[in-house]
Amino acid sequence: MTALTGRSKEGKISLRCLDNTGPRRFLVIEFDFKATDAEGNPTPEAPLLARLADEGRTVQDLCAALLLRLRQLAPLILVLYSGGKSLHAWFPAAGHSLEKLSSFFRYAFTLGADPATWSRCQLIRIPEGLRQNGNRQRVWYFDPKHIPSIS
Repeated sequence: MTALTGRSKEGKISLRCLDNTGPRRFLVIEFDFKATDAEGNPTPEAPLLARLADEGRTVQDLCAALLLRLRQLAPLILVLYSGGKSLHAWFPAAGHSLEKLSSFFRYAFTLGADPATWSRCQLIRIPEGLRQNGNRQRVWYFDPKHIPSIS
């Protein structure tokens, strides 16, 4: 954040909005596959998740496989387990054009990434943070050599 507050799109003072968000240093990709939606209805990925479960594989296994694919296209800095189901992957964004980042994110979205993390003011899980339920957001992978420097 570049300031304590900013103006929201509606013109209201806000603690978290695009107006008080600085340039993106990381592009965070989150995969959060679910077998059922909020109403308990099966999701489109439910059959795949059932097949994976029959093979002894987890949602995290699926997410990890997709992140390995994305790592072929961009350096992967960090992967953290949300403490629930999902994995959050951090890719370097500083110095890359909006066009390049957008293209990468659109591809991740076709693989099932959550579109919410495209917003620069979207809250994301932080490495080794604690969720409200006490679950730790564990780092599963870390490669610091691609961390963008602060200018």
